[in-house]
Amino acid sequence: MQNSQLMSAKVLEKLLNGSNLDKSFDAVFNSSKSKSIDIQESQIKALTYGSVRFLGKSRFIIDQLVKNKIENRTVECLIHIALYQLSQEKFNNFTIVNQAVDAAKKIDFRKSKFVNAILRNYLRSKDDLHALLNQEQVAKFSYQNWWINKVKIEFKNDWEEILEIGNQHPPLTLRINKRKINIEKYSETLINNGLEHQIISNTGLIIKNPLNINDIPGFLEGNISVQDFGAQIATELLDIKRDQKILDACAAPGGKTCNIVEYANVDVTALEIDEIRVKKIVDNLRRLELNANVIHGELCNDNLWWDGEHFDRILLDVPCSASGIVRRHVDIKWLRQMNDLKKFSEMQYLLLKSAWPLLKCGGKLLYVTCSIFSNENRDVMERFKKDFIDANEIELIYPNNIKHIKNQLIPSENHDGLFYALLEKN
Repeated sequence: MQNSQLMSAKVLEKLLNGSNLDKSFDAVFNSSKSKSIDIQESQIKALTYGSVRFLGKSRFIIDQLVKNKIENRTVECLIHIALYQLSQEKFNNFTIVNQAVDAAKKIDFRKSKFVNAILRNYLRSKDDLHALLNQEQVAKFSYQNWWINKVKIEFKNDWEEILEIGNQHPPLTLRINKRKINIEKYSETLINNGLEHQIISNTGLIIKNPLNINDIPGFLEGNISVQDFGAQIATELLDIKRDQKILDACAAPGGKTCNIVEYANVDVTALEIDEIRVKKIVDNLRRLELNANVIHGELCNDNLWWDGEHFDRILLDVPCSASGIVRRHVDIKWLRQMNDLKKFSEMQYLLLKSAWPLLKCGGKLLYVTCSIFSNENRDVMERFKKDFIDANEIELIYPNNIKHIKNQLIPSENHDGLFYALLEKN
Protein backbone atom coordinates (compact mmCIF):
# COMPACT_ATOMS: atom_id res chain seq x y z
CA MET A 1 0.00 0.00 0.00
CA GLN A 2 2.86 2.44 0.76
CA ASN A 3 3.96 2.24 -2.86
CA SER A 4 0.40 2.96 -3.99
CA GLN A 5 0.22 5.93 -1.61
CA LEU A 6 3.47 7.27 -3.04
CA MET A 7 2.38 6.79 -6.66
CA SER A 8 -0.99 8.42 -5.91
CA ALA A 9 0.79 11.36 -4.31
CA LYS A 10 2.88 11.82 -7.46
CA VAL A 11 -0.25 11.76 -9.64
CA LEU A 12 -1.98 14.27 -7.37
CA GLU A 13 1.08 16.52 -7.47
CA LYS A 14 0.91 16.66 -11.27
CA LEU A 15 -2.80 17.46 -11.09
CA LEU A 16 -2.19 20.33 -8.66
CA ASN A 17 0.45 21.62 -11.06
CA GLY A 18 -2.22 21.88 -13.78
CA SER A 19 -2.16 18.52 -15.59
CA ASN A 20 -5.39 16.57 -15.99
CA LEU A 21 -5.71 13.17 -14.34
CA ASP A 22 -5.40 11.07 -17.50
CA LYS A 23 -2.07 12.67 -18.40
CA SER A 24 -0.93 12.54 -14.78
CA PHE A 25 -1.65 8.81 -14.50
CA ASP A 26 0.11 8.11 -17.81
CA ALA A 27 3.21 10.05 -16.77
CA VAL A 28 3.54 8.33 -13.37
CA PHE A 29 2.70 4.84 -14.64
CA ASN A 30 5.07 5.08 -17.61
CA SER A 31 7.87 6.36 -15.38
CA SER A 32 7.35 3.50 -12.93
CA LYS A 33 7.26 0.85 -15.66
CA SER A 34 10.47 2.21 -17.20
CA LYS A 35 12.14 1.64 -13.81
CA SER A 36 10.55 -1.83 -13.49
CA ILE A 37 8.62 -0.75 -10.40
CA ASP A 38 5.69 -3.05 -9.66
CA ILE A 39 2.52 -0.98 -9.27
CA GLN A 40 -1.17 -1.68 -8.64
CA GLU A 41 -2.87 0.64 -11.09
CA SER A 42 -6.44 0.06 -9.92
CA GLN A 43 -5.49 0.74 -6.29
CA ILE A 44 -3.57 3.89 -7.23
CA LYS A 45 -6.49 5.19 -9.27
CA ALA A 46 -8.97 4.50 -6.45
CA LEU A 47 -6.79 6.36 -3.94
CA THR A 48 -6.23 9.28 -6.31
CA TYR A 49 -9.87 9.68 -7.33
CA GLY A 50 -10.95 9.52 -3.70
CA SER A 51 -8.39 12.09 -2.59
CA VAL A 52 -9.39 14.48 -5.41
CA ARG A 53 -13.04 14.19 -4.36
CA PHE A 54 -11.94 14.85 -0.76
CA LEU A 55 -9.42 17.60 -1.64
CA GLY A 56 -11.42 20.55 -0.28
CA LYS A 57 -11.70 18.76 3.04
CA SER A 58 -8.06 17.65 3.26
CA ARG A 59 -6.84 21.15 2.36
CA PHE A 60 -8.89 22.56 5.21
CA ILE A 61 -7.56 19.93 7.64
CA ILE A 62 -3.94 20.61 6.63
CA ASP A 63 -4.49 24.35 7.09
CA GLN A 64 -5.78 23.69 10.61
CA LEU A 65 -2.93 21.36 11.59
CA VAL A 66 0.09 22.93 9.86
CA LYS A 67 1.20 26.45 10.74
CA ASN A 68 3.62 26.99 7.87
CA LYS A 69 3.33 26.10 4.20
CA ILE A 70 4.59 22.61 3.35
CA GLU A 71 7.52 23.21 1.02
CA ASN A 72 7.77 19.70 -0.40
CA ARG A 73 4.76 19.31 -2.73
CA THR A 74 5.03 15.51 -2.93
CA VAL A 75 4.95 15.24 0.86
CA GLU A 76 1.92 17.52 0.95
CA CYS A 77 0.16 15.33 -1.63
CA LEU A 78 1.03 12.21 0.36
CA ILE A 79 -0.72 13.76 3.36
CA HIS A 80 -3.78 14.47 1.18
CA ILE A 81 -3.86 10.80 0.15
CA ALA A 82 -3.49 9.54 3.72
CA LEU A 83 -6.11 11.96 5.08
CA TYR A 84 -8.58 10.70 2.49
CA GLN A 85 -7.88 7.13 3.61
CA LEU A 86 -8.22 8.01 7.28
CA SER A 87 -11.58 9.63 6.58
CA GLN A 88 -12.95 6.33 5.24
CA GLU A 89 -14.04 3.62 7.66
CA LYS A 90 -12.90 0.81 5.32
CA PHE A 91 -9.20 1.49 6.03
CA ASN A 92 -7.19 0.57 9.14
CA ASN A 93 -5.84 3.77 10.71
CA PHE A 94 -2.69 2.24 12.22
CA THR A 95 -1.69 0.65 8.91
CA ILE A 96 -2.37 3.79 6.90
CA VAL A 97 -0.23 6.00 9.12
CA ASN A 98 2.67 3.55 9.18
CA GLN A 99 2.60 3.10 5.43
CA ALA A 100 2.42 6.86 4.86
CA VAL A 101 5.44 7.33 7.12
CA ASP A 102 7.36 4.70 5.13
CA ALA A 103 6.31 6.36 1.88
CA ALA A 104 7.48 9.75 3.22
CA LYS A 105 10.92 8.27 3.88
CA LYS A 106 11.22 7.52 0.17
CA ILE A 107 10.46 11.17 -0.64
CA ASP A 108 12.54 12.82 2.11
CA PHE A 109 13.59 10.77 5.14
CA ARG A 110 13.61 13.89 7.31
CA LYS A 111 9.89 14.51 6.65
CA SER A 112 8.67 11.13 7.93
CA LYS A 113 8.28 12.32 11.54
CA PHE A 114 6.38 15.38 10.28
CA VAL A 115 3.96 13.19 8.32
CA ASN A 116 3.50 10.91 11.32
CA ALA A 117 2.73 13.86 13.61
CA ILE A 118 0.19 15.42 11.23
CA LEU A 119 -1.73 12.20 10.68
CA ARG A 120 -1.82 11.22 14.35
CA ASN A 121 -2.89 14.74 15.29
CA TYR A 122 -5.72 14.43 12.76
CA LEU A 123 -6.90 11.18 14.31
CA ARG A 124 -6.94 12.75 17.78
CA SER A 125 -8.87 15.81 16.54
CA LYS A 126 -10.96 14.17 13.81
CA ASP A 127 -14.44 14.89 15.20
CA ASP A 128 -13.67 18.52 16.02
CA LEU A 129 -12.02 19.12 12.63
CA HIS A 130 -14.97 17.69 10.71
CA ALA A 131 -17.38 19.81 12.71
CA LEU A 132 -15.32 22.87 11.79
CA LEU A 133 -15.02 22.06 8.09
CA ASN A 134 -18.78 21.77 7.75
CA GLN A 135 -18.95 25.50 8.50
CA GLU A 136 -16.77 26.38 5.48
CA GLN A 137 -18.36 25.66 2.07
CA VAL A 138 -15.20 24.83 0.08
CA ALA A 139 -14.21 22.32 2.74
CA LYS A 140 -17.72 20.91 3.16
CA PHE A 141 -18.57 20.44 -0.51
CA SER A 142 -15.03 20.12 -1.90
CA TYR A 143 -15.33 22.44 -4.91
CA GLN A 144 -13.81 25.80 -5.73
CA ASN A 145 -15.65 28.74 -4.20
CA TRP A 146 -16.74 30.24 -7.54
CA TRP A 147 -18.22 26.91 -8.63
CA ILE A 148 -20.28 26.51 -5.46
CA ASN A 149 -21.59 30.08 -5.65
CA LYS A 150 -22.55 29.72 -9.31
CA VAL A 151 -24.45 26.49 -8.69
CA LYS A 152 -26.22 28.19 -5.77
CA ILE A 153 -27.34 31.07 -8.01
CA GLU A 154 -28.45 28.95 -10.97
CA PHE A 155 -30.12 26.12 -9.03
CA LYS A 156 -31.66 27.70 -5.95
CA ASN A 157 -33.63 24.59 -4.97
CA ASP A 158 -31.24 21.87 -6.13
CA TRP A 159 -27.76 23.32 -5.60
CA GLU A 160 -26.78 21.20 -2.58
CA GLU A 161 -27.94 17.95 -4.17
CA ILE A 162 -26.08 18.80 -7.39
CA LEU A 163 -22.83 19.35 -5.49
CA GLU A 164 -23.28 16.15 -3.49
CA ILE A 165 -24.08 14.06 -6.59
CA GLY A 166 -20.89 15.41 -8.20
CA ASN A 167 -18.87 13.86 -5.37
CA GLN A 168 -20.43 10.41 -5.70
CA HIS A 169 -19.31 7.50 -7.83
CA PRO A 170 -21.12 7.56 -11.19
CA PRO A 171 -23.49 4.72 -12.08
CA LEU A 172 -22.36 1.99 -14.46
CA THR A 173 -24.95 2.50 -17.20
CA LEU A 174 -25.19 0.30 -20.27
CA ARG A 175 -26.88 0.71 -23.64
CA ILE A 176 -27.78 -2.47 -25.46
CA ASN A 177 -27.09 -2.82 -29.16
CA LYS A 178 -30.65 -3.55 -30.23
CA ARG A 179 -29.43 -4.77 -33.62
CA LYS A 180 -28.00 -7.74 -31.73
CA ILE A 181 -30.07 -8.23 -28.57
CA ASN A 182 -33.15 -6.92 -26.76
CA ILE A 183 -33.30 -5.58 -23.21
CA GLU A 184 -35.20 -8.58 -21.83
CA LYS A 185 -32.70 -11.08 -23.23
CA TYR A 186 -29.74 -9.10 -21.95
CA SER A 187 -31.35 -8.72 -18.53
CA GLU A 188 -31.58 -12.53 -18.38
CA THR A 189 -27.86 -12.72 -19.17
CA LEU A 190 -27.05 -10.42 -16.26
CA ILE A 191 -29.28 -12.42 -13.92
CA ASN A 192 -27.55 -15.65 -14.98
CA ASN A 193 -24.22 -13.99 -14.18
CA GLY A 194 -25.43 -12.88 -10.75
CA LEU A 195 -25.32 -9.17 -11.63
CA GLU A 196 -27.94 -7.02 -9.93
CA HIS A 197 -29.27 -4.33 -12.25
CA GLN A 198 -32.09 -1.88 -12.95
CA ILE A 199 -33.74 -1.47 -16.35
CA ILE A 200 -34.25 2.25 -17.06
CA SER A 201 -35.45 2.23 -20.69
CA ASN A 202 -36.02 -0.14 -23.60
CA THR A 203 -32.29 0.01 -24.37
CA GLY A 204 -30.70 1.12 -21.08
CA LEU A 205 -29.91 -0.36 -17.69
CA ILE A 206 -27.72 0.29 -14.66
CA ILE A 207 -25.49 -2.37 -13.09
CA LYS A 208 -25.52 -1.96 -9.32
CA ASN A 209 -21.94 -3.00 -8.52
CA PRO A 210 -18.64 -1.82 -10.08
CA LEU A 211 -17.27 -4.07 -12.81
CA ASN A 212 -14.30 -3.98 -15.16
CA ILE A 213 -15.54 -3.04 -18.61
CA ASN A 214 -14.11 -6.14 -20.29
CA ASP A 215 -15.84 -8.33 -17.71
CA ILE A 216 -19.30 -7.01 -18.55
CA PRO A 217 -21.20 -9.81 -20.30
CA GLY A 218 -21.50 -9.14 -24.02
CA PHE A 219 -19.17 -6.12 -24.14
CA LEU A 220 -16.41 -7.71 -26.22
CA GLU A 221 -19.05 -9.29 -28.47
CA GLY A 222 -20.58 -5.87 -29.21
CA ASN A 223 -23.90 -6.52 -27.50
CA ILE A 224 -23.63 -3.49 -25.23
CA SER A 225 -21.85 -0.16 -24.73
CA VAL A 226 -21.19 1.89 -21.61
CA GLN A 227 -23.10 5.17 -21.93
CA ASP A 228 -24.82 7.45 -19.43
CA PHE A 229 -28.62 7.42 -19.59
CA GLY A 230 -28.66 11.18 -20.08
CA ALA A 231 -26.55 10.76 -23.20
CA GLN A 232 -28.62 7.83 -24.48
CA ILE A 233 -31.74 9.96 -24.94
CA ALA A 234 -30.07 12.07 -27.66
CA THR A 235 -31.31 9.76 -30.41
CA GLU A 236 -34.92 10.12 -29.26
CA LEU A 237 -34.68 13.90 -28.96
CA LEU A 238 -33.14 14.24 -32.43
CA ASP A 239 -36.36 12.88 -33.98
CA ILE A 240 -34.59 10.52 -36.36
CA LYS A 241 -36.45 9.02 -39.33
CA ARG A 242 -35.51 6.08 -41.55
CA ASP A 243 -33.06 6.77 -44.42
CA GLN A 244 -32.18 10.27 -43.22
CA LYS A 245 -28.72 11.75 -43.72
CA ILE A 246 -27.29 12.56 -40.28
CA LEU A 247 -24.16 14.34 -39.10
CA ASP A 248 -22.60 13.75 -35.69
CA ALA A 249 -20.47 16.87 -35.80
CA CYS A 250 -18.15 16.45 -32.78
CA ALA A 251 -18.31 12.69 -32.67
CA ALA A 252 -15.53 11.23 -30.50
CA PRO A 253 -15.42 8.83 -28.80
CA GLY A 254 -18.43 7.70 -30.84
CA GLY A 255 -21.03 6.73 -28.25
CA LYS A 256 -23.78 8.83 -29.80
CA THR A 257 -22.71 7.92 -33.35
CA CYS A 258 -23.08 4.22 -32.54
CA ASN A 259 -26.38 4.84 -30.77
CA ILE A 260 -27.79 6.56 -33.87
CA VAL A 261 -26.73 3.68 -36.14
CA GLU A 262 -28.26 1.17 -33.71
CA TYR A 263 -31.44 3.22 -33.52
CA ALA A 264 -32.46 3.37 -37.20
CA ASN A 265 -31.41 2.63 -40.78
CA VAL A 266 -29.81 5.97 -41.57
CA ASP A 267 -26.76 7.38 -43.35
CA VAL A 268 -24.46 8.65 -40.58
CA THR A 269 -21.36 10.81 -40.93
CA ALA A 270 -19.16 11.12 -37.85
CA LEU A 271 -16.85 14.15 -37.89
CA GLU A 272 -13.94 14.57 -35.47
CA ILE A 273 -11.03 17.02 -35.47
CA ASP A 274 -8.71 14.94 -33.25
CA GLU A 275 -7.01 12.18 -35.26
CA ILE A 276 -6.34 10.01 -32.21
CA ARG A 277 -9.98 10.24 -31.12
CA VAL A 278 -11.09 9.34 -34.67
CA LYS A 279 -9.57 5.91 -34.04
CA LYS A 280 -11.79 5.53 -30.95
CA ILE A 281 -14.89 6.08 -33.11
CA VAL A 282 -13.69 3.50 -35.61
CA ASP A 283 -12.88 1.02 -32.83
CA ASN A 284 -16.33 1.43 -31.25
CA LEU A 285 -18.09 0.93 -34.59
CA ARG A 286 -15.99 -2.14 -35.32
CA ARG A 287 -16.68 -3.73 -31.92
CA LEU A 288 -20.43 -3.19 -32.34
CA GLU A 289 -20.31 -4.30 -36.00
CA LEU A 290 -21.85 -1.04 -37.19
CA ASN A 291 -21.13 1.19 -40.18
CA ALA A 292 -20.75 4.96 -40.45
CA ASN A 293 -18.74 7.38 -42.56
CA VAL A 294 -15.99 8.56 -40.20
CA ILE A 295 -14.15 11.74 -41.24
CA HIS A 296 -11.09 13.34 -39.70
CA GLY A 297 -11.95 16.98 -40.24
CA GLU A 298 -12.87 20.29 -38.64
CA LEU A 299 -16.29 21.88 -38.24
CA CYS A 300 -15.55 25.47 -39.26
CA ASN A 301 -16.45 28.21 -41.75
CA ASP A 302 -14.78 26.40 -44.65
CA ASN A 303 -15.91 22.83 -43.92
CA LEU A 304 -13.58 21.52 -46.63
CA TRP A 305 -14.55 17.93 -45.82
CA TRP A 306 -18.21 18.52 -46.81
CA ASP A 307 -19.52 17.25 -50.19
CA GLY A 308 -22.25 19.90 -50.37
CA GLU A 309 -25.19 17.59 -49.68
CA HIS A 310 -27.25 18.92 -46.77
CA PHE A 311 -28.10 16.87 -43.69
CA ASP A 312 -31.58 16.07 -42.39
CA ARG A 313 -30.32 15.98 -38.80
CA ILE A 314 -27.23 17.28 -37.04
CA LEU A 315 -26.10 16.24 -33.58
CA LEU A 316 -23.80 18.92 -32.19
CA ASP A 317 -22.27 17.74 -28.90
CA VAL A 318 -19.93 20.65 -28.24
CA PRO A 319 -16.80 20.93 -26.05
CA CYS A 320 -17.65 22.42 -22.67
CA SER A 321 -16.62 22.76 -19.03
CA ALA A 322 -17.87 19.20 -18.31
CA SER A 323 -19.45 20.54 -15.12
CA GLY A 324 -22.39 18.15 -15.55
CA ILE A 325 -20.16 15.05 -15.53
CA VAL A 326 -17.77 16.08 -12.76
CA ARG A 327 -18.29 12.81 -10.86
CA ARG A 328 -16.73 11.04 -13.87
CA HIS A 329 -13.94 13.62 -14.26
CA VAL A 330 -13.18 14.66 -10.69
CA ASP A 331 -10.16 16.77 -11.70
CA ILE A 332 -12.45 19.19 -13.55
CA LYS A 333 -13.71 20.89 -10.40
CA TRP A 334 -10.14 21.91 -9.48
CA LEU A 335 -8.78 22.65 -12.97
CA ARG A 336 -11.64 24.73 -14.38
CA GLN A 337 -11.70 28.49 -13.81
CA MET A 338 -14.58 30.95 -14.10
CA ASN A 339 -13.16 32.59 -17.24
CA ASP A 340 -13.11 29.19 -18.99
CA LEU A 341 -16.89 29.42 -19.34
CA LYS A 342 -16.63 32.46 -21.59
CA LYS A 343 -14.02 30.73 -23.76
CA PHE A 344 -16.21 27.66 -24.11
CA SER A 345 -19.32 29.70 -24.92
CA GLU A 346 -17.51 31.52 -27.74
CA MET A 347 -16.28 28.21 -29.16
CA GLN A 348 -19.76 26.72 -28.90
CA TYR A 349 -21.36 29.64 -30.73
CA LEU A 350 -18.81 29.35 -33.55
CA LEU A 351 -19.46 25.62 -33.88
CA LEU A 352 -23.21 26.25 -34.06
CA LYS A 353 -22.61 28.91 -36.67
CA SER A 354 -20.43 26.52 -38.69
CA ALA A 355 -22.90 23.63 -38.50
CA TRP A 356 -26.01 25.59 -39.45
CA PRO A 357 -25.26 25.93 -43.22
CA LEU A 358 -24.91 22.12 -43.43
CA LEU A 359 -28.53 21.59 -42.35
CA LYS A 360 -31.29 21.46 -44.96
CA CYS A 361 -34.43 23.59 -44.61
CA GLY A 362 -36.87 21.72 -42.40
CA GLY A 363 -33.97 19.84 -40.85
CA LYS A 364 -33.24 19.70 -37.12
CA LEU A 365 -30.09 20.29 -35.09
CA LEU A 366 -29.71 19.02 -31.52
CA TYR A 367 -27.33 21.14 -29.44
CA VAL A 368 -25.78 19.23 -26.55
CA THR A 369 -23.40 20.00 -23.72
CA CYS A 370 -22.41 18.08 -20.60
CA SER A 371 -22.47 21.33 -18.62
CA ILE A 372 -24.85 22.65 -15.98
CA PHE A 373 -23.84 26.29 -16.43
CA SER A 374 -26.13 28.64 -18.38
CA ASN A 375 -23.16 30.44 -19.99
CA GLU A 376 -22.61 27.38 -22.16
CA ASN A 377 -26.24 26.40 -22.55
CA ARG A 378 -29.23 28.73 -22.53
CA ASP A 379 -27.09 31.86 -23.11
CA VAL A 380 -25.52 30.36 -26.25
CA MET A 381 -28.88 29.22 -27.52
CA GLU A 382 -30.52 32.63 -27.06
CA ARG A 383 -27.63 34.39 -28.73
CA PHE A 384 -27.81 32.04 -31.72
CA LYS A 385 -31.59 32.38 -32.17
CA LYS A 386 -31.24 36.13 -32.06
CA ASP A 387 -28.58 36.12 -34.79
CA PHE A 388 -30.16 33.44 -37.00
CA ILE A 389 -33.82 34.21 -37.60
CA ASP A 390 -34.33 30.94 -39.50
CA ALA A 391 -33.64 28.98 -36.28
CA ASN A 392 -36.78 27.93 -34.43
CA GLU A 393 -36.42 26.17 -31.08
CA ILE A 394 -38.67 23.15 -30.50
CA GLU A 395 -39.85 22.20 -27.03
CA LEU A 396 -38.37 18.94 -25.81
CA ILE A 397 -40.18 16.21 -23.90
CA TYR A 398 -38.02 14.04 -21.66
CA PRO A 399 -38.69 10.53 -20.30
CA ASN A 400 -40.36 10.48 -16.88
CA ASN A 401 -37.24 9.14 -15.15
CA ILE A 402 -35.09 12.04 -16.36
CA LYS A 403 -34.71 14.80 -13.75
CA HIS A 404 -34.64 18.20 -15.46
CA ILE A 405 -35.49 21.88 -15.28
CA LYS A 406 -36.70 22.77 -18.78
CA ASN A 407 -33.82 21.85 -21.12
CA GLN A 408 -31.28 21.23 -18.37
CA LEU A 409 -30.83 17.72 -17.01
CA ILE A 410 -30.09 17.83 -13.28
CA PRO A 411 -27.36 15.39 -12.20
CA SER A 412 -29.01 12.48 -10.42
CA GLU A 413 -28.37 8.88 -9.41
CA ASN A 414 -29.63 7.80 -12.85
CA HIS A 415 -27.91 10.26 -15.18
CA ASP A 416 -25.45 13.11 -15.66
CA GLY A 417 -26.19 16.82 -16.05
CA LEU A 418 -26.54 17.38 -19.80
CA PHE A 419 -28.22 20.23 -21.64
CA TYR A 420 -30.26 19.71 -24.84
CA ALA A 421 -31.83 22.20 -27.23
CA LEU A 422 -33.47 21.28 -30.54
CA LEU A 423 -33.49 23.77 -33.42
CA GLU A 424 -35.46 23.49 -36.64
CA LYS A 425 -34.33 25.36 -39.75
CA ASN A 426 -37.14 27.38 -41.35
